Amino acid sequence: MPANPLPLTAPGAEDFRAWHRVQSAALAHDLPGEPVPAQDAVQARLTTPAPGSRLVLWLVRGSGSDPVATAALRLFSHPDRSEHAEVEMTVHPAHRRMGAGSRLLSTVTEAARAAGCRSMTTEVAAGTSGERFLVNRSFTPVVRLTWLRLALDEVPEPIRKLPDVPHAGYRLTAWDGAVPDALAAGYARARQATAGGPAGAARSGDAAWDETRLRERARVVERRGERLLTVAAVCEADGAVAGFTELVLPAGLPGRARQHDTAVLPEHRGNGLGLWLKAAMLRRVGADHPRITEIETGTADDNRHMLAVNTALGFRPRRRTVTFRLDLHRR
Repeated sequence: MPANPLPLTAPGAEDFRAWHRVQSAALAHDLPGEPVPAQDAVQARLTTPAPGSRLVLWLVRGSGSDPVATAALRLFSHPDRSEHAEVEMTVHPAHRRMGAGSRLLSTVTEAARAAGCRSMTTEVAAGTSGERFLVNRSFTPVVRLTWLRLALDEVPEPIRKLPDVPHAGYRLTAWDGAVPDALAAGYARARQATAGGPAGAARSGDAAWDETRLRERARVVERRGERLLTVAAVCEADGAVAGFTELVLPAGLPGRARQHDTAVLPEHRGNGLGLWLKAAMLRRVGADHPRITEIETGTADDNRHMLAVNTALGFRPRRRTVTFRLDLHRR
């Protein structure tokens, strides 16, 4: 019988080793073939939360001290998001259907309510026991994502040879890490103008993008041992950032990069900027980071345009996930 879930107030090395054991076993069971992040990378993510948020951690052990389940509850400090929480909960495959998940979810839910949250979201692999677990506990699906993978040695020949053809009225620029001062204000406006997107339904508000938040985010990525790469399209007429694409080189996953946001401002759409930006990023990764062999990205199923762009670049579907939301209103 698992022990009662207790928050990890001062986790030590053994706690992180146990956490990694649960995560690795669950990943191998639920998504066979997916690479397992290194323990150091998992620890860095848990101890370095995203800007404007903090993590509350639980590690559940069995009667023999074997790790049984983990949960990370993300609470937000910004007023626009303070009533929303996100949770990542994992039960070791050998301990499922024994009550550990239900008890842990009850504990996490009460903690979110006590923090003043009115909703909570979580993401699970589609078609797994986790999806059924949530449906049976009043969670509602809000976003379905298709995760795609691009093997860089399988990039279609037309894309591989795609020259950096000028787009009339625009120029490309790129940076590593924090946005340069000269572009910071324009990039913050572009991030804010495209915030929400198809995945916005999973959120109850979002903190405003400004220069401070951009730089804080870049510092968090760096502290985790990762690298943030950005390519942006700048409008020649007024110097505004018209679109951008971001990619992270994660720690603990040799050979794989993770595509983050790609967006084009509404007034600049229809000019082929999305494909131009992502093709430029592929060239940059190939030239500057030869150890990267594949890129993974997640795209909302209702974002047909970006799915089409990714398909044209050679991305192929690998797995699907569902984001669920729970209403925490007291009845």
